[in-house]
Amino acid sequence: MRYTVLLACVVLASACGTGDAASTTTATPTTAAPTTAAPTTAAPTTAAPTTAAPTTAAPTTAAPTTVADPSRTLFDFVEAGSLEGWANVNDTVMGGVSSSSTTWDAGQMVFAGDLSLENNGGFTSVRGPIDARLGDLLADATQLTVQATGDGKAYLLQVRTVDDQLYVQRFTTVADVEQTYPLELAAFEPVGRFLDPLPDAAPLDPSRVAQVVIYLLDKQEGPFRVAVRRIAAV
Repeated sequence: MRYTVLLACVVLASACGTGDAASTTTATPTTAAPTTAAPTTAAPTTAAPTTAAPTTAAPTTAAPTTVADPSRTLFDFVEAGSLEGWANVNDTVMGGVSSSSTTWDAGQMVFAGDLSLENNGGFTSVRGPIDARLGDLLADATQLTVQATGDGKAYLLQVRTVDDQLYVQRFTTVADVEQTYPLELAAFEPVGRFLDPLPDAAPLDPSRVAQVVIYLLDKQEGPFRVAVRRIAAV
C-alpha cells in the first residue's frame, strides 16, 4: 500500500522593535529616556491535517483440512508388505504400450510409469486387493480421502462393489506437494467396464465397496508418478 503523508510547513514570523536611549556629558545627572520594547507577536501556526491512505487487507482463506480417523484407514503403506495384493494393469492387455510399476518408498506406495497413446492405448492402473471389509469402514462415511504426493496430473480413483458395479471420481494432484484429497462418496459416478458413464445406474452404496483402483488416463501422455501414503474413510 502506498501511504501519502501531507507535510505542513510551519512559518514563524516575529516582529521586534527597540527604542533609542538619550544621554548627556554635562555635570548634571544623566537621565536615560525610558525604553519601550515593541511586543513580539508570533504568527499563528496551522498544521495541515495528515490523511493516511486507507489500508485494506486481502482476505485470507484457509484451505479446508480433512483429518482421517486412523481407525478407518483402508490402506496405510507404512511398510513394504503393505503392497501385498496390489497389481498393475496397463493398456498392453489391449495392444497398447504404456508401462507402469508399483513400488514401496518411505511409507508410500509409488505408482509410476509412462503413458503412451500408441496402438490406441492410453491407460495405466494399479489395483488393490478385493476385500469386502472395505465396505464396513465406508458404511457411514461421507468421503474417501487420498493422501498423496503427485505430479500435477489428474488421476481417477475407481471403487468396485461386491457385485462388480464400478464408480469413479477424478482428483488433480499438486506437483511435489503432499496433500490429502477428499472425494465425496456421493459424487462418485457409475461407469461400465470401459469407464463409459452409466447415468441410469443406482448411486454408490459405500457399504458394498470391495476394491480400490487408481488410474492414469485422459490422454496425459508421458512419464508420471504419484506416491500414496494413505487411503481412508471420513
